[in-house]
Amino acid sequence: MQRMNEHASQNPRLVGHLDRLVREHPEFEVLSESPSNLYCFRYVPNGLAKHQEQGEIRRLLDCVNEEIVNSAHREGFGLVSMTHVLGRAAICISINADISLREEVDATFEAIARWGRMLSRTQGSSAIS
Repeated sequence: MQRMNEHASQNPRLVGHLDRLVREHPEFEVLSESPSNLYCFRYVPNGLAKHQEQGEIRRLLDCVNEEIVNSAHREGFGLVSMTHVLGRAAICISINADISLREEVDATFEAIARWGRMLSRTQGSSAIS
């Protein structure tokens, strides 16, 4: 029982850790302020942040974020899923207190950032750079 309580108490810490990673990275934005175990955010390269409401840019960002999730699935990152928040494609990471570890959250976020950079270069280098 004590081990179960230790795992449960890690959930808010892991969500808070992920929140710091997202907020401190200049190319991500938080889309969900919920303290739950499902944390939603999206990749938005610096050059597009102020233009993301334009239709073409919004579609491009949705495409990049959807492909980031597809890449995560192909590579076996089970914490990652796709949803839409306020009409925008969003990356979700599910933090399960019983199985999620800080190292897994770090590795998942680093992979997402890497795929975002790579995809932004290939899918819209002129628009995203």
